[in-house]
Amino acid sequence: MLMVKLYELRIGNFFEIELEPNEKRKTKKVSEIGQKRVLLEERWDYLDKLIPIPITEEILLECGFIKFKWITETNVFTRDNFNCILDENGLQVFGSDFNNLKPVKYLHELQNLYFDLKEKELEVHFDEVDQPQKKGSFRKEKSFALLSSNT
Repeated sequence: MLMVKLYELRIGNFFEIELEPNEKRKTKKVSEIGQKRVLLEERWDYLDKLIPIPITEEILLECGFIKFKWITETNVFTRDNFNCILDENGLQVFGSDFNNLKPVKYLHELQNLYFDLKEKELEVHFDEVDQPQKKGSFRKEKSFALLSSNT
């Protein structure tokens, strides 16, 4: 499992967490950051308990991205002139000159990069999103919305 680094975290980042062994994972939002632990809503957890959420087409659409329908050989998305291609390696973010800016694989990385480039929070609005549990299997995850106060 990927260990999330403290410097990768921002308040408002989404992660999954297993609350109890053999229990379904829950999607939670970081609301406070300590030196070794983070507050996920009302519960403090260690960094090694955070499970990054892989970026899927469904997540991009729920974050307000629009898929280019006229490009059929690749999955190209855009939002606020923030352009990206989703493939098996993750999300490739590129500028208007089509130079790759930075590849990202997880939702929290996308949230952070979007904030760095746009100077506003990425609004995440999802109620149900298919999240990979293990390779080849998916499940529906109930979640909540992160509403930007900077828009």
